[in-house]
Amino acid sequence: MNKSFVWGLLCLALLLVHQSYAQEPTPLTCEQKAEIILKSKNDFKNYPPGLIDKMIEYITPCAEASYGRTNPSSAYAKGLLHLQKGDYAFLFGKRRELSFLHLFRAAYHQYPPAMLDHSINLLSNGYKEKHHFAYGTIANDFEKLITLDYKPDIAHYVLGYLNLKNLVTLEDFTNTSLVTKAKTHFESSNHPMAKHWLAIMQYYGYGMPKDKAKALQMLSENNIFNSRTLKQTLQNQGSDWIPISAEERLASINNYNTHRNPITLIGSGKTNFQGHFIEYDWTAAGVKRYIPVTLSVTKRQDHGTYDDIRLELTMNGETKIHDIRLAKITSTTYESGFGFGQFIPLVLPSLQNDLQDHPDHSTLTYSIQGLNFKQATVDGKQALIVKATRYTEIEELKEKVYTPLRMVLYPETPASATASITDTSLKSAKPLALDKNFATISPNPIGNEFAITYTLDQAAEVEVAVYDFYGKQRIYMPGQKHIAKGTQTITVDSAALPSGTYVIQMTINGAPYSKTVVKL
Repeated sequence: MNKSFVWGLLCLALLLVHQSYAQEPTPLTCEQKAEIILKSKNDFKNYPPGLIDKMIEYITPCAEASYGRTNPSSAYAKGLLHLQKGDYAFLFGKRRELSFLHLFRAAYHQYPPAMLDHSINLLSNGYKEKHHFAYGTIANDFEKLITLDYKPDIAHYVLGYLNLKNLVTLEDFTNTSLVTKAKTHFESSNHPMAKHWLAIMQYYGYGMPKDKAKALQMLSENNIFNSRTLKQTLQNQGSDWIPISAEERLASINNYNTHRNPITLIGSGKTNFQGHFIEYDWTAAGVKRYIPVTLSVTKRQDHGTYDDIRLELTMNGETKIHDIRLAKITSTTYESGFGFGQFIPLVLPSLQNDLQDHPDHSTLTYSIQGLNFKQATVDGKQALIVKATRYTEIEELKEKVYTPLRMVLYPETPASATASITDTSLKSAKPLALDKNFATISPNPIGNEFAITYTLDQAAEVEVAVYDFYGKQRIYMPGQKHIAKGTQTITVDSAALPSGTYVIQMTINGAPYSKTVVKL
């Protein structure tokens, strides 16, 4: 018979014996009852529901006294038991998750084990339901745990993580002060994951000189699965930032503001834009991804002070459609932002996780909770700057992040208006509507070379580029202006590409076409 089950039966027998002698001169205190239950908390998962119910019944009078204030250890024990069962109840007219209710009470009354477990459950989605919480409040609890010298290694690790990822101040990106705090907390902890993240800081040069070799050595010496997996990931990718123009950075980061300036680039009907999705690193020191995107903005309905707008975003070969309400300054121009009605998150196509330290987390899907728009001049051209506001949630990790995400977009210029085209047949050429099956790429997975086969219904200018999943251009084939109509094949030399996922982007008379391929 399972040892933990045997202990559970003995524990139950002990509880019942003490209940029978409750009228004796020296009955157990609530603290003692909680202590008996908590001795077996790691084995709750092995107990049958009936045993859990008996233990809940036994501890409930103590846990409910003064809403957990009198005996927070009992509230903690009751919360853990309910967590194992997934119990709910209707309290104060609402359906409540009982584990959350009692662990919250015990944590609120400064019982250290409850402060730790309640916060960890919130951060790691340990409860059955999703609960709203403030990272700042959790950080304060972990600071108190350090003061109380309760599990300081875990507390320092979590605080380092919260500061490095800028989950405490909710600013646009992680500032120098937060990086310094993160480094101090990681260095103050012996927790393996603290050493794991300290190696990441060393690899990218956060708060210390960048040293890839030292970082990889730190991961090798940190003998846990996460570090071994991350080391393999980092060895197969570069850590250098992707270069962008100085004006793109100024417009999207340094000089970005949310003043209500008019936006005239969005016209009536449908306006098409081309540009790049830009993901800066946490500190905004450099660009991690620079991915070609197209955005169609369609005015659907005029409500006077705002318009219903449909966004069609194409990135990495996927198209996402999203409806928003965009506020107007005048009858024809928009303000840089919107705020009418409830915002439905914009979910981007999945991106490769450059810090993959577990096989289940190979991709990141960003769910953007808010957008702002700004018009600016970038490299001599009018551009639409789109900024992720509030927070972005990583769906795979169920984690909020404040990574600077931007799009720099330029209105499309019809190919027929391009002055450099001199051929008569190209002067009147119209931009092509390219569907997802426009081209065939073979083989896929690709090898040392691959072929792109496509069919044109008119003469066209064709340009081909290959990007890795971080948006870095790896292959570029200059545009050819007089490709005849009919079926064509382009052969691309991909021998220099390492194994990974790539985006093939073709531009046909100004119309973009993207397809994702894999090289084994």
